[in-house]
Amino acid sequence: MAKKTFPCGHKGLGQYCHKCQQSSIEHNNQEAIRHEKQIWEQQFKTDAIDLRKLPHKNLVIKARAILVAIKEGQAYQVFNGKRMNYDRHIVSVPIDNDYRILFKDDKDGLVPVVVLSHEEYNTKKPGASKI
Repeated sequence: MAKKTFPCGHKGLGQYCHKCQQSSIEHNNQEAIRHEKQIWEQQFKTDAIDLRKLPHKNLVIKARAILVAIKEGQAYQVFNGKRMNYDRHIVSVPIDNDYRILFKDDKDGLVPVVVLSHEEYNTKKPGASKI
């Protein structure tokens, strides 16, 4: 069987150019990945606080679930949250061992303030800076 030249310029034995088809599939996959990243980045704009400092996607998802549950009225104790001794209006809710969400207890309920790493959380001096 003789090799034929496809319209793209490649040569082969098949009915279509396998090189061009493979590059087309890779291009489509890259476009899909790029689109998913854009959607993921747009979701950060709707968050009550900035969650971009969280290093893993599963931590962001867990933090969003905690934020939604507390906004809907679920008790912070369900998530092992606790009030701070130096300021009883500040509530700390762990996301995992390395990150915490701080809430301020307001007349309207718990308002998310910031996400802190465990290091930032431990070095915060009581009453040093108002949250």
